[in-house]
Amino acid sequence: TYWVYDLLQGRDGLMWYKILDDKKFYFYSVRAAHMRLIPAVELTQISPGVPNKRVEINLKAQEVVCYEGNTPVMTTRVATGYGGFGTPRGEWKIRRKRPSRHMSADDGAAAGDYDLIGVPWVSYFYGGMSFHGTYWHNDYGAPRSHGCVNMTPPAAKWLYRWSDPVVEIGKMQSPVTDEGTPVIVF
Repeated sequence: TYWVYDLLQGRDGLMWYKILDDKKFYFYSVRAAHMRLIPAVELTQISPGVPNKRVEINLKAQEVVCYEGNTPVMTTRVATGYGGFGTPRGEWKIRRKRPSRHMSADDGAAAGDYDLIGVPWVSYFYGGMSFHGTYWHNDYGAPRSHGCVNMTPPAAKWLYRWSDPVVEIGKMQSPVTDEGTPVIVF
């Protein structure tokens, strides 16, 4: 998932999208034919105004369940943190969301650490830890992240659309808030 800044016609006569690497802050171009614009209808909130939404992360079962009141409305297998990068137990709230993010280990990290562009449907709940779509593995049901909650891209998009805060259409991220959807990690 990428934020498109411009549509350009190349010297080859083909159309290219200008996109920003939001971590390294430089622009590059991608052939428009290799991407799909996301229409606004795919970004509207699911169940707006429904009270008592919450997300529960069961670390032992490697499962996320989203509730409206006492009714589960979505369940999915996930991959949470492992080793020295565990997903923190406790009660949190989704504080900020972005449709995409370039995620990487700190500068100077050991070889083999992660450097992932275009990570889709990011919903932060504890510092830099978030729910997000994962395109680099399909190993849900086993811990394997650096603390984040890895989800299939469709599941992460559903959670992104369903939870608070809402990212307004045309905005790159939500405002930071302490009033987002509660997250319980156990």
